[in-house]
Amino acid sequence: MTQAQVLLAYASNFGSTSEIAFEIADVLQQENLIVDLIDLKSDIEISSLTSYSGVIIGSGIRMAHWVEEVLHFVQSNSKILKTKPLGVFISSGEASNPDTYEKAKEKYLLTILEEFQLMGPKVMYEAFGGVFDFSSSSSYSFLEKKILQKIADSSSSGFVVNDGKLNDFRNWQLIREWATAFADSINSSQLNEKSQTQSASRV
Repeated sequence: MTQAQVLLAYASNFGSTSEIAFEIADVLQQENLIVDLIDLKSDIEISSLTSYSGVIIGSGIRMAHWVEEVLHFVQSNSKILKTKPLGVFISSGEASNPDTYEKAKEKYLLTILEEFQLMGPKVMYEAFGGVFDFSSSSSYSFLEKKILQKIADSSSSGFVVNDGKLNDFRNWQLIREWATAFADSINSSQLNEKSQTQSASRV
């Protein structure tokens, strides 16, 4: 069977989303898919989406907003994205906290998917936790630190963020399982298309 090709387009604020995208790409490749991994903040141009069997889009969240380049990509390609198996993920401090995880999914995923009319049976979406970097080398602004500390302090679920340290709340098992599920959907679709083509050729 010919290998299916997937586009994984993402943009990161501080690196957390980038590392998630690389992990997802690795899982997809292990599942026999060809992956084009594109940082939307780079100068690499994506000429067309027509050749891809599926698309995954990932964005970091900063000050309660998607990365601008990712939103522009979705807006510019929304018409063709509606015709493709689509995976969408975000990395967010709010998704790290069990108390605010569902709210993060609704605010940062469902709202965007509905805004661009991308919801459908071929869409998979997930909110992954992020990194709270309160270490001395943190690149957060003063305001960003305050906002993240507020998220951390609001928890009643035992979610603990250590001040002065880098706190990584990404669930790598969940990330790999989500990537595997997306790969399975692409490979299953390829098998169905091959079966239909063979059946049609016998008629």
